[in-house]
Amino acid sequence: MGSSDRDLLNQARDGDEQALTGLLQEHGPGIRHWVEERIPQRWQSVLSAHDVMQQTYTDAFLDLHRFEPDGESSFPAWLTSLARCNLADALRMLAARKRGDSRQPIVLGAHEDSFVALYELLAVTRSTPSRHAARDEARVTLAQAIGQLPEDYRVVVQMYDLEGKPVEEVATALNRSTGAVYMIRARAHRRLGALLGNASKYFSKA
Repeated sequence: MGSSDRDLLNQARDGDEQALTGLLQEHGPGIRHWVEERIPQRWQSVLSAHDVMQQTYTDAFLDLHRFEPDGESSFPAWLTSLARCNLADALRMLAARKRGDSRQPIVLGAHEDSFVALYELLAVTRSTPSRHAARDEARVTLAQAIGQLPEDYRVVVQMYDLEGKPVEEVATALNRSTGAVYMIRARAHRRLGALLGNASKYFSKA
């Protein structure tokens, strides 16, 4: 990493969004090419390198405070790892959708029940909801956590997970591809899981 890169990184870590944009513009094209070569042909109609990189850039803005520089190539390596994770999420969920397995929207009889089911899906705890659990409080806690998500994450969780909307409808609402929706959903679930790490008090092992 040259001195200009180091300066940009230091500025970006201090909250300068233009500096981070400069880093992304410098290193993004090479990573985009890496992604293009790894999208299987059968998924290219629903997932593009642009989708993966758009989410990767969003992740970089959201998570830069967690990045710890370690050598000259640490930033492009970190950015590549974000892209790799997003691509893997998208391909895994697209394959799961084709198989018709459990990665489907949560659709239950009552809206409140969908919140409880989302708790279980996020694996906040391996326990099942207690008959005596404070479900209203749990619902409020989850709603508050969803409210802390970036807008695209929040839309995907609300429409796909809680309202059971088809992925195509969610994609249209966000002006994104279906593959991008699955990427965003995976990222949103991980962020919710972190936010809800201490919420297991609403569940019982009974």
